[in-house]
Parts: sequence; structure tokens; C-alpha cells
Amino acid sequence: MKYVNGLYASLVLIMLVHLIDSTIFDNKYSSIAIFISLFIFLAGTMFFINAKNHNK
Repeated sequence: MKYVNGLYASLVLIMLVHLIDSTIFDNKYSSIAIFISLFIFLAGTMFFINAKNHNK
């Protein structure tokens, strides 16, 4: 279950990064936000893979 929580937390972090970039920084750092989101997505993918392997 902790893997699913990690996957959900990574999704929330991606949305938070984009929300902060669009509201506070007025999309000035959108390329950096996409780069950060990429690494968060990769971490979420690792949580998903671990959850799939844990259930086998």
C-alpha cells in the first residue's frame, strides 16, 4: 500500500510544481518545472514498478 501512496504523492507533487510555476512565477520557469516534473514522474514510475513486483 505504501507504493500506491508514493505514486499518489508523486502525482500531487507534479500538480503542485505546475501550479506554483503558473501562479507565482507566471510561467517564467516553465522549462525548469517540466524538468522537475520529469524526475518526479520517474520516481512515481519506480513506485509503480515496485508495486507490480510486490504483488507477484
